[in-house]
Amino acid sequence: MLYTLVMMVCLTDMPQTCEQREQMVDGLAMNPGTAFMQAQPLVAQWIETHPGYFVRRWRVLPGRES
Repeated sequence: MLYTLVMMVCLTDMPQTCEQREQMVDGLAMNPGTAFMQAQPLVAQWIETHPGYFVRRWRVLPGRES
């Protein structure tokens, strides 16, 4: 199922400076709870590939486009 991973990301050195990032994700479970658990590694991967940022909060929204 198609989902949008929505993350509020902030600069590590300036935590008040944040922005919303959205990423389309396909192949997650239809059950929202299961999809949320499946998306956790995607959030971790984003953090690993974007040094200098941290994720303040995130969510998974079904069928949404940027």
